[in-house]
Amino acid sequence: MQPRCRMRVPVHYPASIQSDTEAGEGVLFDLSPAGCRMRSDIALNAGSYLTLRIAVAQEPTPLAVEVSVVRWCKDGHFGVEFLRYSQGDRERVSNLVADLPPMPIPTHPDHATSTLSAVGS
Repeated sequence: MQPRCRMRVPVHYPASIQSDTEAGEGVLFDLSPAGCRMRSDIALNAGSYLTLRIAVAQEPTPLAVEVSVVRWCKDGHFGVEFLRYSQGDRERVSNLVADLPPMPIPTHPDHATSTLSAVGS
């Protein structure tokens, strides 16, 4: 797995999803200009291609990602890489991400470090 190269921001945006085989609804939980983490009411597998329409608060029109691909699935969530936006939407996402506070990148459980505390001060 490649390390994350872009900062992501926590969000809670509803999205419409269209895959090759079905359509459904989902929610984005974090966002970067390169992709997002989300959950959906449709079953998706790594390698599935999607079209997304993301509803952003205070935005008159949804963000449109014409082509994206599911990169991973785990515990009901999946990671999506954005491959092609509708015209102007890449800049809209970049500006949105720049205006929101970033989330800390969590330590992967397999690489977690223990916390030591002093005994008997």
